[in-house]
Amino acid sequence: MSGGRLINTFPYGFTRPIVYGEYPYYRAAPDRWGPNLAALAQAGVDVVTCYVPWRFHEIAPRRYDFTGARDGQRDLPRLLDLAAAEGLRVMLKPGPFIHAEVQLGGLPDRVSPGVDGRYAAVLDAWGKPVMSQGLPLPSLFDARYRAEVGHWLAAVQELVLRRALAPHGPVVAVQLGNEGIYSDGNRPAAAHDFAAPAVEAFEARLAAAGSPLAGTMPAGPAADWPAGLKAAWAEHSGAVLRDQYLALAAGLVPEVRRVATVNLPLPALAGPPESGASWLLRTGRLAETGLAEGYTAWVGNAARSRTAFGAHWFGVRARRSDNVEENWGFTWTDPAFGQPANALFHALLALALGSRSCSVYTACATEHWGPLVDLDPEGVRADGADPQDFAPPYCPGAPLREDGGAGANLAALHALRDLVRTAPGRLGGHFLADAALVVPESVALAEAWPDGERPAEAAVPAAVRTALELMERHQFQIEVLTEAATAEAVPDGSLRSRRTQMPWLVVFGPDGPGARLAARLDAHRRSGGTVVPLPAGGAMPADALARLLPAPRYAHPATDPAVVLVHADAAGEPAAVFAFNLAAEHHTVRRTVRGRQVCVELPPRGAACLWWTGDAFAVAAGTAGLEPLPPPPVSAFPSRPHATKETA
Repeated sequence: MSGGRLINTFPYGFTRPIVYGEYPYYRAAPDRWGPNLAALAQAGVDVVTCYVPWRFHEIAPRRYDFTGARDGQRDLPRLLDLAAAEGLRVMLKPGPFIHAEVQLGGLPDRVSPGVDGRYAAVLDAWGKPVMSQGLPLPSLFDARYRAEVGHWLAAVQELVLRRALAPHGPVVAVQLGNEGIYSDGNRPAAAHDFAAPAVEAFEARLAAAGSPLAGTMPAGPAADWPAGLKAAWAEHSGAVLRDQYLALAAGLVPEVRRVATVNLPLPALAGPPESGASWLLRTGRLAETGLAEGYTAWVGNAARSRTAFGAHWFGVRARRSDNVEENWGFTWTDPAFGQPANALFHALLALALGSRSCSVYTACATEHWGPLVDLDPEGVRADGADPQDFAPPYCPGAPLREDGGAGANLAALHALRDLVRTAPGRLGGHFLADAALVVPESVALAEAWPDGERPAEAAVPAAVRTALELMERHQFQIEVLTEAATAEAVPDGSLRSRRTQMPWLVVFGPDGPGARLAARLDAHRRSGGTVVPLPAGGAMPADALARLLPAPRYAHPATDPAVVLVHADAAGEPAAVFAFNLAAEHHTVRRTVRGRQVCVELPPRGAACLWWTGDAFAVAAGTAGLEPLPPPPVSAFPSRPHATKETA
């Protein structure tokens, strides 16, 4: 959907935002599962999420251990029973590719084209195989590989899921794929998948559509295709991801299909300039699958990078999806991810952007895993990383530790728990806005696969940067509308139809908006809205743009810069205020809401949530003063090596 969600439309029967907590059971000793899950429940986790690595459970081709017959660490029914005993619900994530810092993303080596040449490799536009830890990844367009995937997912369904689905068991969701198929949902259009069967499928689609491009495919690498074919390929990428997810779901029985979900990455605005446009096209047809959707947030530190903050805002509002994976303790690229203020900042940002959930990935730092899971050191080096980064513990800043101790981010998890559990009726309201950024499909098509030299800054990241400056320095609250979402802006007197009066900031490409969008822009004007065109490059000085817009509704004349996002309750009255300081200095942030001054002191890179108490807005949660909990005494549950029948 594209409108603000109504209160109490939360997942799994909850009446408030939920907290996901990742628990990598395949990295934890089985005798710690029970105590760890009990600690997660006490700390505030509602739904435990678990990747299920194919390579870990496969004991021979198409033979699996899910019961612990060969290794107690594989006993999924026991894990699920322990979770249920603690009142936890569970999301299982069988991939097939899971990433999760598992060798070959959890795939068994035998399906890599580098091990078995009968499988076709995923290729980039230059004809180079796409690698994972030194091994080529198999193309999902390869019928032989699809058959292996189908067998794996059928085994998970029959041997694990059918007995464990709610209401009779704790499993409430099953995630397919991972951030696309190979964590590739925000990669540029030229990055994947140009395997021979993938290109053949593209040619067949062109022919079926009667495209004049049909039959014009030149010999040689796709990187040398003419501009028209490149644009058609970028547009085709959305249908590809839709069809690949449908292929993964094809063998699911109805009761499993109903709880199937996908996770999509946020746009990689800090990556190649065309990444944002490619992301719009690649994710644009996911609604056609009928699958529930969440987002993962591995695009940088939003508290310390305006580009990362903009990627969160643009990605979450464009897709209206829920947070299912957020970094709560991996410090490889930024030690701040091990600080509770940083973790709470990201949780509050997810809620402010309309997510009905917050994810803690991972919720428990673990230390026990074997060679089936461990990354190959040489493969890690081949990927340009340091193997030492992946040594135990897995997720050093996680809120809890496998041995029973407190982790660095436990204080943040407690703060999030206390916030959401006192929130019914206060969080989850309508996202209010003063204006909306509209990025037409024609703009995305024009820049998703640039023909020739890349531009210094493409339209999508430039427009996001301009919108963020309007929010931070000019006190606007900006919505995001994809071109498809503009069709829903029909006056009906509802709160949602306020979009019909708000100004639309529209990025125009060199050829204009196209007939379909032009008609919608005309309808928007007729309904009382205004259209403010942005230059073809997407950038426009925010000072000049602010003068073209009506004054923001909650502006205050004496505020320091900050992004402030306001939610309304079902009656349309402001109910919650979220404030974010993106600067390295302390800021005093003010707005005028419900006729009253709202004032909050924010530390550098700090955030706060305030809600209406009946006569004022009071701080309900914030990063100010949030410090790691003191280290506990020596654990009563000392860590010890985990031996299995296969390694003992």
